[in-house]
Amino acid sequence: MKKLLIALLFTSAATFAQTDVKAQYDQFQKELEAYRSDPLVSSENSSIKPAPCGQYNLRFVVVGQGFDEKIAIPPAKKLCGDLNRFDKSKNPNPSADWDYEIKPIGNRYYVIRGDKKGAQGLQEFYYYERKVTK
Repeated sequence: MKKLLIALLFTSAATFAQTDVKAQYDQFQKELEAYRSDPLVSSENSSIKPAPCGQYNLRFVVVGQGFDEKIAIPPAKKLCGDLNRFDKSKNPNPSADWDYEIKPIGNRYYVIRGDKKGAQGLQEFYYYERKVTK
């Protein structure tokens, strides 16, 4: 009986944790979209330039295929390492299995999207955020 109770508690805690991550990600996505849609950021003539890569921290990693996505909050990591890993101009031997697109969004966010070659619709998204003081 104790084992059953512990198993139920563990299952509900894991479900709650995933729901909490999903809620955090949803809030992050709202903030990102609001920032992205700001005319000062979204304009082709925007004068906002990305900040140095050391100022961006990895917030979320989303792996998905179709409508099935897994959201994770990874350990703290700076953008610079992944730029060196994924950017073809900095790494002449990137992964042959993946295509990566690196996109700065103003001076607050970076998104790296990876598409797995040969795997129908399998993608990875790395979301980085730079904290700004208001």
